[in-house]
Amino acid sequence: MNLEKQIEETVRWIREHQERFWAITGTALLSLLFIALLIHHQQTESDDAWSQLGGIQSQLAQGKFEEARQGLESWEPRFQGSDAASYAKFLKGDLLYRTSDYVQASQVYGDIVQAGRPEVVKPLALSAQISSEEMLGHIAQAQSLAQSFLDRYPDHFLAASTYITQARLAELSGNAAAAVAIYDRFVLLFPQSPWATLARSRSQTLSKK
Repeated sequence: MNLEKQIEETVRWIREHQERFWAITGTALLSLLFIALLIHHQQTESDDAWSQLGGIQSQLAQGKFEEARQGLESWEPRFQGSDAASYAKFLKGDLLYRTSDYVQASQVYGDIVQAGRPEVVKPLALSAQISSEEMLGHIAQAQSLAQSFLDRYPDHFLAASTYITQARLAELSGNAAAAVAIYDRFVLLFPQSPWATLARSRSQTLSKK
């Protein structure tokens, strides 16, 4: 089974069990995919690139950021042309995000959006880039990215969380009417979501102002 097929099957499983993944983000999803792919590679072949990324992933999970940074710096010259390259870049973005370097994190995620392989990693990176821009306080940029996500991937399982993000960004920008419209649309599109109650409540509150 090739790499893209493995990822597509994992993504399909998550879509079919979406109720377990309402609050997932692009970066968190990448971590789940990475672990599944790492197990597959370790079971089927001796793959130094993936094995080393597994160690780096573990360091990130344990908050050993300096060790993870050094590991990525050693990994990139050796394996940057491998099929794990996009995942290494995603781990780099995750490291930057978790160490509050949101500027660099956004740039790394943006690179994946533009040129990541396989294609299924691009919406994950775009979701993470939205979060990075919001953390920077770049509300207009985050709004633009969120709209781009919904235009490009309206049926993606991250669309629900992106609508909530978009509504929150509208509130932060002072556009209550836009936020109400987004919350109302969310309730129509995702009535079973745990966020539906929040969306209704925010819509009612903002409509009274």
